[in-house]
Amino acid sequence: MVPAMDAPAGLVTGGPAVGARPASQADAPPAILPGEHFAFALVCLLTGAAGVIWAAPELAAGAFPAPRVVAVTHLWTLGFITTSILGALYQFLPVALGVSIRSERAAHASFGLLALGVPAFAVGLGLGVRPAVHAGASAVALGLGIAAVNLGLTLGRAPTRDVTWWALGGAALSLVVTLALGLTMAVAGPGGLLGVHVHLALCGFVLMVVVAVANHLLPMFLLSHGAPSWPARAAAGAIAAGCASLVLPLFGAGWWAPASLLTAGVVALLLQAALFYRHRVRRPVDAGMQLARAALVALLFAVVLGWAVLSTAATDPRLVTAYGLVAVASLGLFVAGHYYKIVPFLIWFHRYGPRLGRAVVPRVADLTDARLARIAGALLVGGVAIAAAGVVGAAVWAVRLGGATLLAGSALEAGQLALALARRDE
Repeated sequence: MVPAMDAPAGLVTGGPAVGARPASQADAPPAILPGEHFAFALVCLLTGAAGVIWAAPELAAGAFPAPRVVAVTHLWTLGFITTSILGALYQFLPVALGVSIRSERAAHASFGLLALGVPAFAVGLGLGVRPAVHAGASAVALGLGIAAVNLGLTLGRAPTRDVTWWALGGAALSLVVTLALGLTMAVAGPGGLLGVHVHLALCGFVLMVVVAVANHLLPMFLLSHGAPSWPARAAAGAIAAGCASLVLPLFGAGWWAPASLLTAGVVALLLQAALFYRHRVRRPVDAGMQLARAALVALLFAVVLGWAVLSTAATDPRLVTAYGLVAVASLGLFVAGHYYKIVPFLIWFHRYGPRLGRAVVPRVADLTDARLARIAGALLVGGVAIAAAGVVGAAVWAVRLGGATLLAGSALEAGQLALALARRDE
């Protein structure tokens, strides 16, 4: 153990970091706010991975609207990805925008509603208990509505209007519209809204947050200098235009325009990420950033699958299901990769930061095992690949194997982070 940090101080303390604005230590929220989000999200990651095993027959049959598949999908999208995003934003906003979240009390309230609503919604769907579905959906909608308003009020207080601000604004708006579409489908049935709902959630909300956050965190974690930032602006613009054009399929104009614009946005995002990796000063890529890079490759594969679905006019339900699985999982793995950077640093900051200079403290990198982290990443990526192949090949056993591999990787990552939290050094 050494009295060194080995982590980007700018994440919470306002130390030097590429692309970060100064943020005082007082700007960082209490650890409980992001911590409760991350703990619940990891539970959802574990249950979502187990859910792939549970829903394997429906997945292998390409029955993507089946209740079990919808339940598992929302464990990933709402429980893991969205909750993780909210927790990260509460820690990230002071660095990126120079302003903390407008109301910590509202942030806790929105989390409480999510923590109650997501399990009720998923269990209600999976077991066919309609009152639980309605209660869970109502709690989730209210919780995310509060989070969106809280984020919007925070953005209104920000002193600058850069690409991060616009991308987060677009994400907040997309979240509100996604909720409205979800509630509409719950009352009137999916109709032609399902595809719009899914793409607005994944692209308008999640991808726009990825553009905003990755533009700061990737160069911070990679120690990347000198990479041009125009691809991030292009990505935000193309994704925003693509989401706006999602109204076209509702009027019979087809998916070609939205697909082209969203593809352009994803390509620009991948180009920006590639430039950050290319311009890094820290040449060895750690396990977390390896997993994030693999997730971006999987996202490109999801785009290829999407175009295959479009070219076949969605006549093969297994291809549609595989597309959805890889799209959701790629974004989930991108988030999981960042857990290896953010969570150990938060633990270090709150537990060891006050002792720095007065005692010998571990480095951030000492809180997790790099070899186990690489194994966890390989299991997560391999699980997605096996499950997707099982869906395409209509092989239930392969989908279950992929789910089991995902579960093993999720358990290994969650276990490492739990041990880091439980660690005590005299």
